[in-house]
This record gives sequence, structure tokens and C-alpha cells, in this order.
Amino acid sequence: MMKFILSRDAILKPLQALVSVADKKHTMPILSSVLFKIEGGKLLLKASDLETEIISHVTLNQSFEDGQIAIPAKKLNEIIRNLPDGAEIEIIQETNNRVLICCNRSRFSLSTLGAETFPTMNEDTGRAMFKISFEQLMTTIKRVQFAMANNDVRYFLNGMLWEVNGDNFRTVSTDGHRMASSEAIIENTYLEGVQMIVPRKAILEMQRTLSAPEDAEVEIQIGKNYFRVILADIQYTSKLIEGRFPDYTRVIPPNNTKVLIANRTQLKQALIRTAILSNETYRGVRLELKQNELLLSANNPEHEEAQDQLEVKYEDKPMEIGFNVNYLLDIVNVLDIEDINFYFENPAMSVLIKDSNSCSTYVVSPIKL
Repeated sequence: MMKFILSRDAILKPLQALVSVADKKHTMPILSSVLFKIEGGKLLLKASDLETEIISHVTLNQSFEDGQIAIPAKKLNEIIRNLPDGAEIEIIQETNNRVLICCNRSRFSLSTLGAETFPTMNEDTGRAMFKISFEQLMTTIKRVQFAMANNDVRYFLNGMLWEVNGDNFRTVSTDGHRMASSEAIIENTYLEGVQMIVPRKAILEMQRTLSAPEDAEVEIQIGKNYFRVILADIQYTSKLIEGRFPDYTRVIPPNNTKVLIANRTQLKQALIRTAILSNETYRGVRLELKQNELLLSANNPEHEEAQDQLEVKYEDKPMEIGFNVNYLLDIVNVLDIEDINFYFENPAMSVLIKDSNSCSTYVVSPIKL
């Protein structure tokens, strides 16, 4: 029977990442468990919901023999989380359907399910691969994830486009009212025109569960219907959204020549203040562009009004244009630069927004106020 010893500190963090996948209501009871498998003195932990799979590797203090066991994820996580820091934990497979967890004077006996029934995702062989730093990957995801659609009938919008062209990696998302894209430079990649649509659920889970040093290298594998993110001690696999992502380049305004440059922090504060009295349904805010000045105003059905203004760089003709204030706030919240560049054409045309280093691009459709 399987028996091994490990430290609480070594298992707690990877286990919490796996529980986010396993701790759900499933039609298959085995999916509420985490698979423990020892091969060659190494411990592998796996959780799956048939659409997503997380595998983590944990160092053993002492191992006895190869084997596998499926332990209820939520109960195991609660037990280990409440054990003392630095504690040594012994896990003993008593029978085919019973496991004993020992730590100092604490004993926990849990029911288990047959590990041989634990599913493995049906994966084709990888057809493409590239590498990127963990910091670059998470930054490009963070800068566009807010624009993903949620439960849109156009299912291909309920995710994020990942695109590789030579040494350029780009993420893109849109919900039909706005578009966000961000890019990073990657090296030693010879892929051209590779695209995949990563599901919204996978994006959110990756942001919640994956962690690594900023300079850690991430390997991305792409298959016909899945993708895999591989780090030193954890790998994340998810099915892709089938379909064709719309041509995002077609929504980028080509002729917006009226340029406004605003301080990001000052603009964010002005938008937050003005939004307080905006219509709760439409969240509209009016921007009035004047010579080196931006006036913001909003009102609601209770006839309440808010006005604010800030100094900007703008030297073109005066113009008024309305936007959903949440769409603008989403952009300023994910950027971490000093100045943001706005490119306008007329009140009926979408605005083009870029950060000062041109790594991220946003398009927002106006609304009538």
C-alpha cells in the first residue's frame, strides 16, 4: 500500500491551486478528489474537471513505494490548512477505499475512490510551442482580460485570443463594445500566424492559481483542441474554444488624428468622482475636449449632476463625446504608466487608446448621452 511523508509547507500551496478545479459540483464523484501518484520517488498531484487539468509536483521527505490514491480535495485541504506550520505529514493508504493522514497527535481517516477511475484529458500531440517569461505572460493577460465577453451567444468572444507571429506574442479580447490588445516580444520562436482562443474560465483560473518568479520561463504548448502552460513545478492544461476569432485589426480606427494626452492617475480620480452621479444603467460620462483641458460631466434620472476637469495636452478642435465610464476605468486600472494617449476623430467614431510605450491598444465605442 502507498505510504509517504511530506511537509505541510511543501504541499499546501500546490494543493490549494488544485482544489480550485476539484472543489466543484461534478456528476462524476471522482472529480472532487485530488490524485496522488508516486513514480520513481516523485509525487505528482492532479486535479481535473474534464475541461481543465492541473498537475503539480511536490518534493517528498521520504517515499516508500510507487502507487496512486484519490483523496477528497476539499476535506484534505481543510485538514492540511489547519495543521501547524512546518509540520511533517504522513499519508498512509490503509485499504483500497481508506486513507489515514497523521501529524503529531492528530489522526484523520478519509474515504477514497478508486484512483484507476481518475480521468485523463484526451489530448492530441502538440503542434506548436513557444516560451515566454512568466511576467510577460501574466502582464499581457491582465491588460486585456476585462474586455472578454461573458456568456455571449457568440461563443468565440467568451475567451481571449493568443496570437504568435515570429517574435511577437499578442493577447486580444472583445465583447463587441470594446477591444483590448497587448503584446510582448519573445525570442527563439519561428511560429507564424498561430492563433488560439483560451476560454474565459481558463484565464481566470490561471490568474488565481499560477505563481512563479517574474523571470521564470513558461513553456506554452498548443494542440488541436487544447493548450498547456508549463512551469517548473506545475502545469495547467485546458481545452480551447473552437471557432474563428473576429479580425480585431478591422475595429482599430485608422484615421483618428485628434490627440489627447492625460495623466493616468489624475484621469482615474476624475472618472471615479464623476461616475458617482452617472446613470446606474448606462454609466454614461460626457467628455468635453478643449484647448489643453478636459471637462467631465454626468447626470442621472434624479436630476443630479457631477462635473470635473483636469489639465491635459490637447490642441485640436473642441469636441464632446460620451462613453460608458466603466469601460474607461477598466483601461486606466490595468495600465501602470504615467500618461495615456487618446486618439479621437469625431463623436460618432470609436476612440483609440494607447499606453505611452505602445505595448497595449484599446478601442472603445462611444454612446449617445
